[in-house]
Amino acid sequence: MPRRSVLTEAQRLLLLALPENEADLVRYWTLTPDDLRVIVSRRRAHNRLGFAIQLCALRYPGRLLRPGELIPQIPLAFIGDQLGIEPDALADYAVRGPTRYEQLDTLRGTFGFQQFCRPLQIELQAWLLPAALTSSSGIVLARMLLGEFRRRCIVVPGITQIERMVGKALLDAERYVCELLTRHLTADQRDRLDALLQPHSGSHISSLTWVRQPPGQPGRRAFAAILDRLSLLRAIDLDSGLV
Repeated sequence: MPRRSVLTEAQRLLLLALPENEADLVRYWTLTPDDLRVIVSRRRAHNRLGFAIQLCALRYPGRLLRPGELIPQIPLAFIGDQLGIEPDALADYAVRGPTRYEQLDTLRGTFGFQQFCRPLQIELQAWLLPAALTSSSGIVLARMLLGEFRRRCIVVPGITQIERMVGKALLDAERYVCELLTRHLTADQRDRLDALLQPHSGSHISSLTWVRQPPGQPGRRAFAAILDRLSLLRAIDLDSGLV
């Protein structure tokens, strides 16, 4: 299935950006006493700082830090203040190659983070469908999906996967509604509805567009135009109980 673009580039960047406003930092990046007990077991200051930032990034926005990722000064200072560590110490974080991966194992084991996998994808895709039936906004659905990732402590795989899942949910919702609306139609009724999309009487507009156009100024001609439109729609012979 081709990728369905449902987010703008700016939305993609913002959805998984590290928080920089005070409200989000206080809500998501405040370390608890239990957090601190695990963090202080790291031997060096720079590893404690890096470990804490990765923990907070996993909680919000829900992703792993990229190798060599530049951490904005505001969240870096926010964590440094809680640990009593200068932000500059992060420059030495994970200089030894295995350190980052060892810490990730500890983070998953200690704090219960799950790796995204096929069974979880199926579950989340089913969870997202009801939301897609009530909203066609890609950004709204993406935010809801990311919130569910965080609630379940599932590591977000990346914005491309999120957008793909949202696109599929929107497509599944459209198909569901279409099936719901057409399940009781006969083959002839389906053909007549499809014909509404064809050009009307040699014009450049479809019959559906023609039906929806205003008939014009009140008068005999407008009344006749209304009757023509009604005749076309009545010929489809839809049961009034279906609508």
